[in-house]
This record gives sequence, C-alpha cells and structure tokens, in this order.
Amino acid sequence: MAGPPLNGTKRKEETEQRRSAILDAARTVFARQGYAKTVVEDIANQAGIAKGTLYLYFRSKEQIYLATLMENCTEVNRQSAAAMAAAKTWQEKLRAFIDVRLRSLDQPEQQDFFRVYLTEFRNVCMVQQAGAVEMSQMVQDSETQLVQMLAVAIDRGEIRPVDPALTASVISDLTRGLIERRLRAWGRGANPGDEEQVLDLLCRALQRVN
Repeated sequence: MAGPPLNGTKRKEETEQRRSAILDAARTVFARQGYAKTVVEDIANQAGIAKGTLYLYFRSKEQIYLATLMENCTEVNRQSAAAMAAAKTWQEKLRAFIDVRLRSLDQPEQQDFFRVYLTEFRNVCMVQQAGAVEMSQMVQDSETQLVQMLAVAIDRGEIRPVDPALTASVISDLTRGLIERRLRAWGRGANPGDEEQVLDLLCRALQRVN
C-alpha cells in the first residue's frame, strides 16, 4: 500500500521543518545575546518547544551554532559561485563576490546570521573553541572562489602577479569589514558608496602595470 511511504515522507518533512525552526530561533537568540550568554533553554523558548524536544534534533548548543553557520555559509557560497560564474570579467566577478554578501543584509534572517558570524568568528578561531576547524573550513571554501578567479586572471595577464591565497584573504577581510560597518553603523555609518570605494581600491591594486 502507498500509506507508509507517504507517512514516512510526511515525518521527514515535519522533522526538517522543526529543525529549520530551531535554527531560525537560534540565529535570533545568538544575534541578540551572543554565543557565550545563550543556553539551550533560550533557543527552545524562542522556538516555542520544550528543551527535551530540542535535544531530539541537536545534542548541544555548539552543534546548533555550527549548524546555523554551515547552513547560511553554504547558501551564501552557492549564490556567490553562481554570480561569479555568470560574470564575464575579473572585475565583475570581484563585484559579484562582494555584492552577494552585502545584498544578503537586505534579508532580516541573514542579518541575524551575519551578526552571529561576525561576533563569534574571532573568538572561536583565535582561541580554538569548539567548531574552530569547521568555521575555518567555511572561510576557506568562500575564499577558494576568489583564489580560482585570481589565478585565472593572472594566467591571462589581466592582473599583476600576486599571491592568490593572500589576496583572497584580504578581499574576504575587507568584505567582512563592509558588512560589519553596515550592521553596526560604526564611524560615519553605512554609506552606499563604501562598496564602490573598496572595489576601486582593489581594482587599482590588482591592475597590471605595463
């Protein structure tokens, strides 16, 4: 009979929906309280479920935290790869890498993600907290897109010979700085011209000198 497979599918859908709801709640709580001050019960309350129910999906706060970052980073990297592949020149590809990340800030749930990411990134990686390896891998996956683009541009003689890995890291850091500036409105606050200024600086630094 067709009943059991349908029930199995429904259970799977419900499990994915509950898991997604927990991660959405976690992003909100982590962004509001920070990682250190958050406990599992806070996330369960935000999600409207019992703490015991939450533990059916995630074993610990650390696991929830990594799941939120992995999910969002995977999606941002996917969008970035598609946008860069569609761009024709290295300048357009560079713009696409930055644009995808800044455009994500227009979505409230992505703002929560970036707040969590920016707040905890340095702490987790610098002092080797739980999840440091996974987070470093997420950054590496993101920067690999830039490394590949830079290597091709160098081979074609379109930009001056630079260290692709180091340059990708610098571009990634500058992009995080732009995101942080917009989220926190530090200094003179967010300015639509900031991105253009950073892109201009990068393009001038990379352009080949004849």
